[in-house]
Amino acid sequence: MRRRTFIAALIGILPFGKWIASIIASEVKNAPAEKPQITKMPSYEDETPLRFLALGDWGAGTALQKDVAASMDLYAMTKPIDMIISTGDNIYGKGVKSVDDPQWKTKFEDVYTGEFIQKPWYAIFGNHDYLGNVPAQIEYSKVNPLWSFPDFFYNFQMNAGEASIEFFMLDTNLLVEGNDINMLVWLEQSLEASTAFWKIVVGHHMIRSYGVYGDLKFMINKVKPILDHYKVDMYLSGHDHDLQLIKHPDDTFHQAISGAGGGSRDTSWGDYSLFSETNGGFAAITASSSSLYIEFINRHGELIYGHAIEKA
Repeated sequence: MRRRTFIAALIGILPFGKWIASIIASEVKNAPAEKPQITKMPSYEDETPLRFLALGDWGAGTALQKDVAASMDLYAMTKPIDMIISTGDNIYGKGVKSVDDPQWKTKFEDVYTGEFIQKPWYAIFGNHDYLGNVPAQIEYSKVNPLWSFPDFFYNFQMNAGEASIEFFMLDTNLLVEGNDINMLVWLEQSLEASTAFWKIVVGHHMIRSYGVYGDLKFMINKVKPILDHYKVDMYLSGHDHDLQLIKHPDDTFHQAISGAGGGSRDTSWGDYSLFSETNGGFAAITASSSSLYIEFINRHGELIYGHAIEKA
């Protein structure tokens, strides 16, 4: 057992163990010697782009979650946002029991209190959410007007400057359970019918990763062919508790992972990494007619990477 892992395991049984473990930083393996270059945000001139934040694996009630929430508000103060996307694992560790579960208050309402992030949240399920009352997270939409979760899978379209952008929100737990036929048919039909300039598919489980879980074969086998066929621009996920951007040459899409909203795990750089980091943070994406510009912000509110995705 590695020394850091052994220490973390040992102090977990001691007084204040959880607090001590929380300050042991996760590692980024195989990182390049030089920091990746940050691409400057494009000039939008007379356009009004769509800007949103994305984070997953956040509802843990940790100091890290609260730091990330504060950083989100700090970012949005200078770069106003339109909405927030949750990539799943909304409430740790076993979801919620009901729409009245006190965790809604302690892990959501009392955490994201910043003035500049009082925007709609568009949510999907993560695997931990399935350990609780699953329909309650959808029903919570009727209780909190900022929580938008109409169904297990759904889509919506927004304006992005002079362009349009459509989001296709998946419940990837259905793929894990083998109960995915209806969703995959829906996804194909929805992508076929879409006239949006930009197409982003959102799911909890990643397709590509150099983190703890790595590439997920069931996602590669069942979801990737659909995304490639319809030339989806980005697949946005969580599950690994880190921040990654990957462009595999076999994929038409960029894989973005934003799962560092409430905790952290070791991660690494791989052959097709554009960026990889851990220890808390979120993604900010600005969509216009010229590009999808993705930024990664750490728990301290610092810009650590920026990259413009343009149409091929």
